Amino acid sequence: MATPIEQLASMRSLEENWDGYGAAAPQANLIDLAQEFTRLIETVLRNTAAGPGILHVSPTRVGGILIDWEDSGMQHEVELNPDCSIGFLHLNKATGQIQTRKFLPGTQAVVHPGFLQELRQLLAA
Repeated sequence: MATPIEQLASMRSLEENWDGYGAAAPQANLIDLAQEFTRLIETVLRNTAAGPGILHVSPTRVGGILIDWEDSGMQHEVELNPDCSIGFLHLNKATGQIQTRKFLPGTQAVVHPGFLQELRQLLAA
């Protein structure tokens, strides 16, 4: 089975209407961002006491990329969108509480500060 990084690399060959229902193909810059984010999460998962977790990647119908994984207490989803917005969903397995956030692209920043804050909080947990 292909690794998540290999799966993301294969998304470069997707064409418009890749699913037969009009799905948009992910853009190269979005795939690059997804690969870097995936590498970061894989590193975090490897370095946790729980050991490596399972991480999945998939293209979305609108030309985005969905990255999901879980650790001992939480399930996480990150959606990278073609409009450069980034959405997070975190599900607490014990309580069932769901938190969502969406960060819209800033006019000056390459990566929205909220995205970096989210990463910092994730790494500190």
